[in-house]
Amino acid sequence: MGSLIRYELKKMLSRRVSQVSIAAVLALVAVIAFFNITSQYALDPKEMGTEFEGTAAIAQIKADTEALAGPITDEEATEALREFKEFVGPDGEVKEEYRTDRKPYGEKANEYWEFSAKNGALMALLTSPWMQGYQMPVSAAAAIDTTGTVDLYGRVRSKIASGLDANGALSYNDDERAFWSERAQGMQTPIEYGYAGGWEDFLNLAQFLIFAMLAVVITCASVFNGEYRAKTDAILLSTKFGKSRLGRAKAAASMIAASAIYWVFTLVFLAITLVFYGADGAGLPIQIYNITCTYGISLSAAALICCLVGYLATLALLGIVLALSAKIDSPMGILAVGVALILIPIFVPTMTSSIANRVIYLFPYDALNPLNLFGMVSYAIGPVVVELPVFLAAFYLLLFATGIALAIRTFKRHQVA
Repeated sequence: MGSLIRYELKKMLSRRVSQVSIAAVLALVAVIAFFNITSQYALDPKEMGTEFEGTAAIAQIKADTEALAGPITDEEATEALREFKEFVGPDGEVKEEYRTDRKPYGEKANEYWEFSAKNGALMALLTSPWMQGYQMPVSAAAAIDTTGTVDLYGRVRSKIASGLDANGALSYNDDERAFWSERAQGMQTPIEYGYAGGWEDFLNLAQFLIFAMLAVVITCASVFNGEYRAKTDAILLSTKFGKSRLGRAKAAASMIAASAIYWVFTLVFLAITLVFYGADGAGLPIQIYNITCTYGISLSAAALICCLVGYLATLALLGIVLALSAKIDSPMGILAVGVALILIPIFVPTMTSSIANRVIYLFPYDALNPLNLFGMVSYAIGPVVVELPVFLAAFYLLLFATGIALAIRTFKRHQVA
């Protein structure tokens, strides 16, 4: 069996199309990393109108964030918001004397520039529980009452509760509301603020893992039907182990190849991100990425979960591809299905139907969006409520197992022309 697996693996990876697709995916890692790093920018707190770019910006962001690191208590949040509101008028706009977005600058523009440079990210986090839609931090800050101590985490729970009651992208039954409300009440507070640029950036880019899935689809599309086109099926299926072991060997080799492609891409992608941004903040809570997240996990755990969900999605696609490969002679139809499952959801907007949105979240691109994966997305099975990561794991494993079983069975029963 081992020799069969090695032979199938060698045959699969020796195809020119497989080599080109794998090389293209690895090259894509470098391109994405390059543009992601060079596109970073940060304000220079010491000189108004000056910005840092690339690695210099990353270093400045790290220095600014580390200067503010520590637990975000209600008292700390109140003091920070009060300082922010000194620059904001009742209309939700920056006061004229602090304006930096027009010339001539306001007479005290340098003060607001320095504050924004050092505290911009923290203000976006603190004001997010009050934001409505795409509201900016400045507009949200104007509506926050800081005459007394701000109940930051009470406001977070209130926003979570309003999301459960709103008729938005998802609707919830009573069991789901109770599930997420209990999770919200159990959130650990105060949250610890600090620098975790590498982990946050990886979460922002997690959806690019779909390109590794594309390479897997291209590599494995001809595993079974390649024998049909080459007319070697008649010989192979008539051998001693043709019907009993060959199908399993092909499936095992495909799984090894798919796993290698996915994890090499993922680990290189993660390594590049952590090298340039640093691995600091691995233990910081996911709430500094999204303060209304109800999951009690760290940012590094969230990154690991994204990687595992992406891997299970890759296996699910592999199962579908192999099932089609054992049934369909032409690899182009299989590639079309695989590409459609991976890329078409990119262009599908959020629906008004809760059921439709729950279906969309099962596709790899939407599943790898951290705002979906660690948001309040759940599936009610009777009285049992299953959150999205768990449901995805079960769903993808079922697709993988079913696809592999169908592929082996179909190949074994293939009627030679």
